[in-house]
Amino acid sequence: MISQLIRSADSISANIDEGYGRGIEHKEYTYYLRVALGSARETRSRYFKARHCLSEEVIRHRISLCNEIISLLVTAIKNHRDHLKRLKLSKP
Repeated sequence: MISQLIRSADSISANIDEGYGRGIEHKEYTYYLRVALGSARETRSRYFKARHCLSEEVIRHRISLCNEIISLLVTAIKNHRDHLKRLKLSKP
């Protein structure tokens, strides 16, 4: 269970990095942000399931961090989609 939690948490930044590495001016970046969002939600769920392995304080704090990351990713996805629309409209 803990190894799955670590993998899902690591996947968040790995997907953001991979998308960024492919270029933020591409639609593919949004895809990787969405995959990172899925990993963040999975991580939050795994922390909830691990509540018997870690202290309540640690679980509460880490779930709170996951919620912040999820909010940031939702905003980043929306902003990137809007940015791509503006780019498309500005091209002749």
